[in-house]
Amino acid sequence: MSAARAKSKAGRFIVVDGPDGVGKSTQVQLLVEQLDMRGVHTLSLREPGGTTAGEIIRSLLLEKRQEKLTAVAEAFLFQAARAQLVAEVIRPALARGTWVVCDRFTLSTLVYQGDAGHVSARAIQQLSELSTGGLKPDLYLVLWAATTVCVGRRAEREADRMESKGARFLRDVSGAYKRHAERGRGKYKLVDAAGPIEEVRARLWKHVERLLP
Repeated sequence: MSAARAKSKAGRFIVVDGPDGVGKSTQVQLLVEQLDMRGVHTLSLREPGGTTAGEIIRSLLLEKRQEKLTAVAEAFLFQAARAQLVAEVIRPALARGTWVVCDRFTLSTLVYQGDAGHVSARAIQQLSELSTGGLKPDLYLVLWAATTVCVGRRAEREADRMESKGARFLRDVSGAYKRHAERGRGKYKLVDAAGPIEEVRARLWKHVERLLP
């Protein structure tokens, strides 16, 4: 089989990332629905999670707010969940030709534990390389909106442990996402997440449809 034909049979890996409250989960759901309508077999995942171990780690990291974890401990836990998800779910799905759409990936750890948590960026990047085995998304979308917009969208749900770290932490997260997306030399696609859901969906789809055969 030629390399070109093998590539056509492989799945695509798309990540949707961004600050809490930016609308990631909604846009992931809409994207999966739109791909399904195009006849693309799609798997929707979230980080941390997607495996038995990952869901246990998710509960510890996000739901157990009384647990006083250091940013370093958080970084290791996120990477452990990621390693299991890549090995157990993502790589096998891509090999079957399934398109994987994941809510968060390596940039989230770099932003939350690195930029906002002050863990060495180099250490986090090395851990990410190890946990993913070098797997890179075909498309890494970063949804971004002003912190005030994100806070407003989160108002009706209970804050998780990351969201409960205070206004300054959330501002640092928001600023870091925008910087990385703008300076990523094409690695990330920055998508304006302000405005109605359908408008955001259309902006995101312009990037995704380029991957379609």
